[in-house]
Amino acid sequence: MASNFESSIQRGCDFIHDFACSACEEDGLSTEAQYFCNQCRKYYCNNCVPVHNKLYKRHTVLDRKDVKKWAATPGMVDVLERCERHPGEALKLVCGDHDQLCCHVCVAMDHRQCSAIQHIPDVAKGIGKDPEFRQLPQRVAVLRKQIEDMKNDRKKNSTSLRKTRTAIVDEIKAIRKKINDILDKMEKTTVQELDRLVADQELSIKKDIESCTQMDDELKNIIDDIQSKDSSGEPPLYIGFRKCEEIIKQANEILQNMSSVVKYEITFRKHNEIEDNLCSVTTFGELNDSNFFCKQPRTSLFPREHVFATNGYKEYNVKISSDKDTCYNGGICELPGGEIVITDYKNSKVKLLDQEYRVVDHCDVPKYAFDVCHIGGNEVAVCVDNSDDSCELHFINITKGKLVTTRKLSFSHRCFGAAHHGNNLYISSRTALYVYTMTGKLVKKLYEDKSGDKTVMRIAISNDGKTIYITNNQLITLDNLGNKLAIFTDPDWKGPFGVHATTTGHLFVCCLGSYTVLQVDKDGKTKLATLARKDGVYRPIALFFSSRTSSLVVSGVKDTLLVLNVR
Repeated sequence: MASNFESSIQRGCDFIHDFACSACEEDGLSTEAQYFCNQCRKYYCNNCVPVHNKLYKRHTVLDRKDVKKWAATPGMVDVLERCERHPGEALKLVCGDHDQLCCHVCVAMDHRQCSAIQHIPDVAKGIGKDPEFRQLPQRVAVLRKQIEDMKNDRKKNSTSLRKTRTAIVDEIKAIRKKINDILDKMEKTTVQELDRLVADQELSIKKDIESCTQMDDELKNIIDDIQSKDSSGEPPLYIGFRKCEEIIKQANEILQNMSSVVKYEITFRKHNEIEDNLCSVTTFGELNDSNFFCKQPRTSLFPREHVFATNGYKEYNVKISSDKDTCYNGGICELPGGEIVITDYKNSKVKLLDQEYRVVDHCDVPKYAFDVCHIGGNEVAVCVDNSDDSCELHFINITKGKLVTTRKLSFSHRCFGAAHHGNNLYISSRTALYVYTMTGKLVKKLYEDKSGDKTVMRIAISNDGKTIYITNNQLITLDNLGNKLAIFTDPDWKGPFGVHATTTGHLFVCCLGSYTVLQVDKDGKTKLATLARKDGVYRPIALFFSSRTSSLVVSGVKDTLLVLNVR
């Protein structure tokens, strides 16, 4: 085969060009053309085009930017048969190894080692009678119709989206106006109360000034009278003395009473919960893409300071026929549409549950699937940790009720717990907490504890990203720089494992050893409530609060999920 294309290969050396300079070719040279003259119908290189332009100043010369406009000259290749990579060459060959149409230059440059190269005339014999070729116009027509329909649908969709945007913006503005009205009313009420207090204080000050003025006048008058009676004998002086003593006594009493108020003043202490509650949410509402297969948005009925209580529970079986072992449901998260994603450590599976907690799809992962966290939209990330061989984070998209792995990140350390906030991933290695970008670039090692092999287990992050919670045999609270803010233990728990922080600031912990589910304050310092204890709870590993259903979903070493209704 190589001998058949010897001349082609020789043509494929470095001096083969898609367009050769016409002037250079007349001199027996091969120079790549950079310009084409429509009037001359010839090609010119960088050296020859100045001469042409000097002789033919009115000719239209096209450069490489307009190569598609270079007109076909006698001997040029027809558009259909022209090689897209080398426009000056015709497609004459087919490479069977790559299933690709080729010109001589293509073969010389990219297919020298290929063994299945054939001439197109040989391959094309009988193409006119080929059923697929004869159906080609109809197939193209059908496809073009589908394309046109899709384009029209997208245009209608775009119009609908713009209308939807306008409606949502109007709703957002209405919410903003309502909030502004509430804030205006709060401001007005607060200022009115301030004005009332200031008026009361000013009235007291005015009365004090009047009393001081009156006492001063009385003292001045009595002393003046006494001094004017100096020559009138002792009885008038005695009377003046006694009256003056009485006025002095009254003045001292008044001054003593006034002295109890050193200074009239008003202080103001703002209600921090107003700002805190506003900071705890980042948008006026939750926006869901229309391609989510359930569009019911999450809502939150509970303020940040709310202490929960249980109101019954149910269990839902999540074991499927292909599970060989008891389910070890190590991770759990909720999608915007209310679907649940869980990881099954023992059976090396990721399972998708519908809103009724029924398993509707699953996918296998290599070895152990530990934690799972929600990334955004219908995407989750799963910790796949094989201890020694491979430690990876698998990104899985849920499309039309199916779990589809889209990409993976590999780590040189264990991948046991995962959380996502902003544009960063937080990965627990059991002894350290790492921060990565979404593309897998290490940002920093945020926290490390080498005192044992299980010092950094599961992770939860507050909605504002300022507080990070990790579990080992304690609940440790960090700031976003890795500094310890609090360490919490409680006699009621043993082996705290799963931890979950809601968007509104509630914090929940489940304890693997004591079979308990607890609510802890947002500072990670105080237990607020024990929500479950042993009944229905068996070795809990992970939990998630669904504000959509006001329930706490708990998973563990069991074939069922525990769903606690809370209030």
